[in-house]
Amino acid sequence: MSNLVQIVYISRSTFKPFPAERGIEPTVARILAQSRINNARRGLVGALYFGDGCFFQCLEGESDEVDRLYAALLEDPRHSDLKVLSRRPIDHSGFESWSMKYVPLDAPMKELLGQRGMATFDPYHFDEETVRRVLELLRTRVEAAPAVHPADVQGEADGAGKALRYARWALGTAAAALLVAAGTAVASLA
Repeated sequence: MSNLVQIVYISRSTFKPFPAERGIEPTVARILAQSRINNARRGLVGALYFGDGCFFQCLEGESDEVDRLYAALLEDPRHSDLKVLSRRPIDHSGFESWSMKYVPLDAPMKELLGQRGMATFDPYHFDEETVRRVLELLRTRVEAAPAVHPADVQGEADGAGKALRYARWALGTAAAALLVAAGTAVASLA
């Protein structure tokens, strides 16, 4: 029997994010880089939205590993007001090829928020249906990759599309790892 679980949690950032049009927020980039490395090692997968100072994250994996990571997040100074929206057993992952997928606060999310009567991304006001729809967006949206123009993503069903997706993931992971390394270097100089 599988011991796989899925949790969906939300939190508020303790850092002041800069405008989304400037690209991925540096603290979020460092979180992604660390998550991708650590989650791969722990056998965890998931996806993350970040917008308007709030995180919405889905984590999937073995129950003990998910619980261990959530306990660490409770102590992470970059998060406050952590709240689990759902926890359920699963038979298989919805994010099997993502150690941590990142989808920005984009037009489809803004459209969903508008349909739900919300002007900002505030998952503390999401009902069960909104949570379900956000999870669907997380599963279906292409990961954020500012170096790739959206026109380049057409035809993803073929082998070239898969290669492009993998290259974007590798580039995003490498860029995030460089941000983490740069932050560590700067911190050691202080």
